[in-house]
Amino acid sequence: MRVVFSFSGYFRLIGLVVLLTASASVYSQGTAGRVFIINAPYNNLDSFRIFVNSAKELAPYGKVLVNVSSLADKSFHEIPSKGSSWHEYASSNPTPYKFFPSKEIAPFIPADFVQKNRTLLLEKVRLLRSAGLEASFMGYEPNFLPDDFFAAHPQLMGPRVDHPRRSTQKAFAPCVHQAKTREMYAGMMEELLKKAPEIQAFTFKTNDAGAGMCWAEYLYNGPNGPSACRRSGIGETMRLLLSAYQDGARRLGRKLAIYVDESNSNFLPHEKADIQSKLPADCYFMSTEDRPVLTISGSLSGTYPVKGILNPVSLLNRIAEISKTPNQAIFIQLRAAYDRGVEPLAVSSFIMELLVEKLKATDRSVNGKSWLQGKAADWVGVESAPALVTALEALNETFQYKEISFPQVHSLYWGTTERLINRPLVIAPNRLTKKEEAYFLPFVFNTSLEEARMDYADVHGGRVTVNRTHVEKFLQRVKQTAQLLESIPGNGSNQQFFRQLGTSLRMYGSIMRSCGNFSAVQEIRDRNATALKGPFPEPDKRSTMTGHPDYIPLFNSLRDELDNTQELIDLLKNGGLAWLVKSADQKYEDAFLLGPDLLQQLQLKRSIMLNHWQDAQDYLLSPFK
Repeated sequence: MRVVFSFSGYFRLIGLVVLLTASASVYSQGTAGRVFIINAPYNNLDSFRIFVNSAKELAPYGKVLVNVSSLADKSFHEIPSKGSSWHEYASSNPTPYKFFPSKEIAPFIPADFVQKNRTLLLEKVRLLRSAGLEASFMGYEPNFLPDDFFAAHPQLMGPRVDHPRRSTQKAFAPCVHQAKTREMYAGMMEELLKKAPEIQAFTFKTNDAGAGMCWAEYLYNGPNGPSACRRSGIGETMRLLLSAYQDGARRLGRKLAIYVDESNSNFLPHEKADIQSKLPADCYFMSTEDRPVLTISGSLSGTYPVKGILNPVSLLNRIAEISKTPNQAIFIQLRAAYDRGVEPLAVSSFIMELLVEKLKATDRSVNGKSWLQGKAADWVGVESAPALVTALEALNETFQYKEISFPQVHSLYWGTTERLINRPLVIAPNRLTKKEEAYFLPFVFNTSLEEARMDYADVHGGRVTVNRTHVEKFLQRVKQTAQLLESIPGNGSNQQFFRQLGTSLRMYGSIMRSCGNFSAVQEIRDRNATALKGPFPEPDKRSTMTGHPDYIPLFNSLRDELDNTQELIDLLKNGGLAWLVKSADQKYEDAFLLGPDLLQQLQLKRSIMLNHWQDAQDYLLSPFK
């Protein structure tokens, strides 16, 4: 049956390329059968229950496995006392030891933290059991462990896995070549499956965000690990890790099929070939003809922290690639920013509806403009459908332009983690007082306070710039598309949602506009680096229409950002605030998550910019007419 829904949010799907599938009961023929792996980190159990009922719509068409491994709370104990941007990445990492730690690990993790995670997982499993669905577990492996653990067990220390340009403190993962490490992993898997037998899938990524394998070439510090296993080869290292997991399942009489996250883990081509050649039985790394994998993608990870942006044209085209192959794995991801963002429930229902319609279809293709026109009529009625189709096609073209023109500019990794969205844009950031910096600078992703303060183009240890012309053309498309969405006729709830989509699109455009303005000002700062170091020059009394060549361009960028900030404030005040991912409690604000007082911070941004509006006149010759 078709799911009837009312839009109240946005959607984002990114399929994981990996899956670890446990128990011979999952498939009648080993790994045979279509399986849906859904990662929806709803930590509110009422929301999770509603989502599970929506996910049940897929049950007639294959196994439905819903991830239950999201943490109940942030891993605050992992953040160094002096702070570390890289550790913020990893602070949301789910891994079995945060739910069922071995006796060796347990003394080094807060017991109340573990208990909260375990309680949430078991409650989710219970809800899935009641709904007749099964569970999955997503992790990062081998995940780094506390320094105190390695002080107690030095022989288990494996590779350094933190990123040297992003971390203020070293972090090590355990070495899987040690029998004791493998025994810990097998025991934790056994305990996990014993307490939550509904878990039929376990997936992990590695060599990224807090996890890593000995001597992998893509480790952020370079290949490293114990000398004893240096020449073992990455294929053998992976074989040992996967075999340990299988051991834990075998102790319960269960067969474990393992799919390693090939696309999101970091390996060089020759390492991938080595892993593929040494996989144990029932373990899988690359997508193959025997087990094809489909990734379905939406918008949230690309537009975070802005919610409410969905691209049905792109989504429908992707869903149309679902094959009739009975052995296909379809990965559905509803998370963003390391579990800090999750799709609203109404959007989840929308996604399930499109998937079910595709799976039900027999004599027609679920793609193309005619199918979109039919769906638009379902959503907003026959009379409003043509306007909606035009708007949605324009939306798709807008994002296609962005991906072609400046794909490296990201609303999460630049707009949010560098706090361009709410920090003041000034010519000389070093002239801000500590009080003026206090609300944003501690949350800028950087190991160096001075670099965080002075370099607008520093993005996680590298440099990013953007062509201003590309941004301006994109913003023109954003404006035109938003106008189309906001003018869709009718007063139904779905019409209202698509109008709100226009507002969300404008909010996302605001972050891209900030990226363009900060990039332009940083280029001016780079060109005038010597002058900006001071001292202030003597007054120049020459007559000039333009002043310094950078003077007018600078103030044009400053004024555009001032206006941009006010326009964003107006959008947020007129309902947009509900469509932005932000923390409900100040203690959770970090590089990846905006604070609960964002609106006040934006107003402060404008005030500080105006207070420093004339600073540039101390460095650059002003016009004198």
